[in-house]
Amino acid sequence: MPNVDTVAELNVLDPTFRPDSAEVAAARAASWYARTPIGFAVLRHAEATALLGDRRLRWGGVDSLAAQGLTAGPAVDWMRTILPNIEGADHDRLRRLISKAFTRAAVDRLRPSMRDVANELLDPIVAAGRCEFMAEFADRYPARVLADMLGVPAEHRDDFRTLPARMTLIFSVTARASLAGIEAAIEQLNARIDELIEARRATPADDLLSELIAAEEAGDRLSGAELREITGSLLFAGQDTTRQQLGRAVQTFMAHPDQWRLLAEQPELAPRAVEEVMRIAPAVNTIWRVADTTFTFAGLTIPAGSFLNILADPAHTDPAAFGDAPFDITATRSAGQLTFGGGIHYCLGAPLARAELAEALPILARRMPDLAPDGESVPGPTLGPTGPATLPIRFGRQHVENDVAVINKAC
Repeated sequence: MPNVDTVAELNVLDPTFRPDSAEVAAARAASWYARTPIGFAVLRHAEATALLGDRRLRWGGVDSLAAQGLTAGPAVDWMRTILPNIEGADHDRLRRLISKAFTRAAVDRLRPSMRDVANELLDPIVAAGRCEFMAEFADRYPARVLADMLGVPAEHRDDFRTLPARMTLIFSVTARASLAGIEAAIEQLNARIDELIEARRATPADDLLSELIAAEEAGDRLSGAELREITGSLLFAGQDTTRQQLGRAVQTFMAHPDQWRLLAEQPELAPRAVEEVMRIAPAVNTIWRVADTTFTFAGLTIPAGSFLNILADPAHTDPAAFGDAPFDITATRSAGQLTFGGGIHYCLGAPLARAELAEALPILARRMPDLAPDGESVPGPTLGPTGPATLPIRFGRQHVENDVAVINKAC
């Protein structure tokens, strides 16, 4: 049994810390956990899975800001009101109401639109034979899908795309340094959302926001503030993490060209490809939890108030769960990837994110064969929502001329 005084210490507050480093792998080999300046890091899959479902832990968003000295202000207020930070009966109530708009059937109805958006964005890219993938596709694809889903007017789409992106660093260890930009984006996004809600109350439409406004259970409905907070959370989580995951997917497939060709030839492998990409290269590489009470878990006493970083990279490559499994989109894994969290805070938008990725990746593989770097990429933060800031790529001629028909038929 490892001793808390002898396990490795990992500085998760260092902006250069990498959860996929050799240092972290060595710490995992020695113990299921490591010490950090603010608590513990969880490194193995079994323990990570169990702790994600443990009700003695709560989501640690506000605590992560407090660890950086941020205890008041618009950024803290925003973090405090989003669904993952709400516990108990209030969380259960909101989740019941919101889940009505996020059924698998509702998401499946959007799949044809996802394919249309992907192909529309790719047409000029394919004609050029190269692109800066993040700006020209990854930034725009999930934003367009969500804009259509929420009923955002075309003239406001850019605001609903760029403002959530400017809020990303609220979930990083550099939130304090980026505070002014984060808080300005929150204020502007809230104003835009309020305008949209007012318009939808006056004129309901066939869109997600109208469904959220109408969502009811035993006479209970979402308040105006709750609608704003849910919509803002959806815009952030539904755009930035999918954007980042697309970037990480393309980086991963560039390192495995045989898997890219296979996905182009067999688009039915897309759901497995999505899970495998999120296992090997998760865009959400740390999941925060804070102990509400002192308790003992797997030989470790976790004091109340301790901050846990559940690190996806070492958990997703844990030999006890996955052996030495290489990247393989044909594989069926007995252990699941943890990117969407677990327990009561399992991501409500997981079906939407999976569908967006599963529709886009095979289209990208067919229309952008023989991927290769086209210059140096710029990395994003190493911990938190993570992925390339820029990703210049070039590629060969698409395999078939009528690829839209082929992909639509296959899917």
